[in-house]
Amino acid sequence: MVESASMRRPAEDWLFGLALATAATTLISISAAQILLTLTLIGWLVFRPIRPRWPAYSLPLAAFMLTTLLSLAMSSDPSVGFGPVAKFVLFSTGIIAASFVTNERRLTQTVKTLVVVASLASGAACVQFVLQYSRYLTTGSLADDPTVLARVTGFMGHWMTFSGEQLLVFCAVVPLLVGRKLGWYWIGAAIIGTALVLSFTRGVWVGALAGTLVAGLYLPIRQLARILIPVTIVVVLASTLIVRRVSMSFLDEGFVPDSGRIEMLGVGSRMILDYPLFGVGPERVVAEFESYYQGEDLEDLYTGHLHNSFMQIAAERGLLCLAALLWFLIRIGLDMTRGARSPDPLTKWSSVSGLTVLVAFVFAGLFEYNFGDSEVLMLFLFLVSIPYGIMQKGTTRNEI
Repeated sequence: MVESASMRRPAEDWLFGLALATAATTLISISAAQILLTLTLIGWLVFRPIRPRWPAYSLPLAAFMLTTLLSLAMSSDPSVGFGPVAKFVLFSTGIIAASFVTNERRLTQTVKTLVVVASLASGAACVQFVLQYSRYLTTGSLADDPTVLARVTGFMGHWMTFSGEQLLVFCAVVPLLVGRKLGWYWIGAAIIGTALVLSFTRGVWVGALAGTLVAGLYLPIRQLARILIPVTIVVVLASTLIVRRVSMSFLDEGFVPDSGRIEMLGVGSRMILDYPLFGVGPERVVAEFESYYQGEDLEDLYTGHLHNSFMQIAAERGLLCLAALLWFLIRIGLDMTRGARSPDPLTKWSSVSGLTVLVAFVFAGLFEYNFGDSEVLMLFLFLVSIPYGIMQKGTTRNEI
């Protein structure tokens, strides 16, 4: 029995390394992240060093999967809707986090790794912004404007994915840095916050503000200021560009990124009225969009989704699936709030981290379909599932 346990421990540590690499690699390449996720699952099945620890949100997540399958079955063209079903495998990211990130040592390694990779990506984005803005000053073309159509992407292929991921890492690590003597990791978090400002993605700004307000309910002001002061300085320096970007929504009548989102809410609402229970079917919004669109300049809109996670799910998969999604998110929120009141510091701060991530994700999802972005979804599930592993393990009582 002792020999068996000694054999399981190296396998568990090795699989934790793979799991952490999976989460960190979402910031660099979705293909690499999915390969690492597959290797983690295969290794877990082969070596079986530990049993899975199921997060408390597993039941509502199962309901979400079931209602997605029902929507697919009721779709007028099921053949195009298997993409969301294939993404079910990504949900295992949460089970992996809850099963392997279960103590202070692993949590510290997770924080360090994510800060390093995210700050590198953010640093690259800051350089991109400077170079792109220099180009914009030369051309004057909106297509070259890094505040509108040429926003920074870091190592990712699109600015929404980049900013969505950096948002989650920023909101996750700030509470977990409390009480830790990690030196420059605070600087890394400030770099990530700077990149969020320079992403000029307003939905992410809203998510960051909401997450920061939640973190502020629990964090000492002095600790929070260590990150927010340098980020605030960047905000002040970039204030002219920020005001210009925000003013486009109010001064530029018919500004497509805003007017289009309003039209999309109308499109989604009309789809829900026609297909309330099961929606138009997974991946069917793009095919049905034109018949429900009542605005102008359709060719200027991106119609692949409705730029709102909740409207997208309701229109695509129906109100039953939306109810399951809300159940899933509310359950996480209740669990994190309960954990944040724990007398155990490790449980408390990991739960505050999860709650901050959840709030930021939900608010950002009001302006973008972030639940459908594989990289963002994997990172979200990993980060909000860590507290479940800490709670279930319940063996570490050290101050973080």
